[in-house]
Amino acid sequence: MKPILEAINLQTDSSLKVECYDNSSYCKSTGWHIHPEFELVFVKNGDGCLNIGSRKMNYSNGTLVFLGGNIPHADFGNKDHEDNLEVVIQFRKEFLVEKLKVFPELSGIKDLIQKSKQVMVFDSTIKDSLWNYFKQFDSLDNQGKLINLLTILDHLSRYGKYVCLFDSYPVNKYKKNEIDRLEEIFEYVNYNYSKNISVAQISSQLGYTSNSFCRFFKKMTNRRFIDFVNEYRIEKAVEAFNESNSLIAEVMYNSGFNDPSYFTKQFKKYQSVTPSTYLKSKYGLSSV
Repeated sequence: MKPILEAINLQTDSSLKVECYDNSSYCKSTGWHIHPEFELVFVKNGDGCLNIGSRKMNYSNGTLVFLGGNIPHADFGNKDHEDNLEVVIQFRKEFLVEKLKVFPELSGIKDLIQKSKQVMVFDSTIKDSLWNYFKQFDSLDNQGKLINLLTILDHLSRYGKYVCLFDSYPVNKYKKNEIDRLEEIFEYVNYNYSKNISVAQISSQLGYTSNSFCRFFKKMTNRRFIDFVNEYRIEKAVEAFNESNSLIAEVMYNSGFNDPSYFTKQFKKYQSVTPSTYLKSKYGLSSV
């Protein structure tokens, strides 16, 4: 089965995306999927199965796994225990290429990130020793998250014992040119979501007709391009609401919507509540 490409929505002021899930906020399944970003996953406890590429590996009492970009995989977590915690950290290759390369002192971390292309599964000793770091993520700001991640990667590069699922991973068998085009589409939406996004313009930029572009996107992601853009914009709107009790109209325009009724409809579709209800539940009052 061909993996579905997943778009990772990074905040504009962050180099990484961190999601924390407990038993009641379990990570929504994306099924068999692939994305260009590197991914570090911590699962505190419980039993499960790592389904990555052509390999499967059962785990007990949680897991800590690090995999490079463009490697197909299924979800990792489980709901065995009420006190379980799953932390998913994702960052792009630019984190390595553009940022870490200016610090020669971080050579150990750079080597670790390169090894992630072989998919590293760490032993329980190092996983358990890093528990206090992983549980902090949900209470940290973006600067704190970056420092915390570097601390974890430093520990893993120095003391982590692991097994690699692959001697090397043949990424090119998954049509790297198609993955690159999807990444270009994701980047285009990331930089232009607040503006008018024209299918004709992005199709021309990638060398497609509008119809062939829409067929390509549906084939690779199993969804319509307009649905992807709308969900991405709603995620940006939620980010804005979470940062402050902003005016709904202001957030609507900044996230790329022009019609209040359509914005409300899309917000309710992806968040299950209206924007005013979301704000009221978060701040105790509503904005207009």
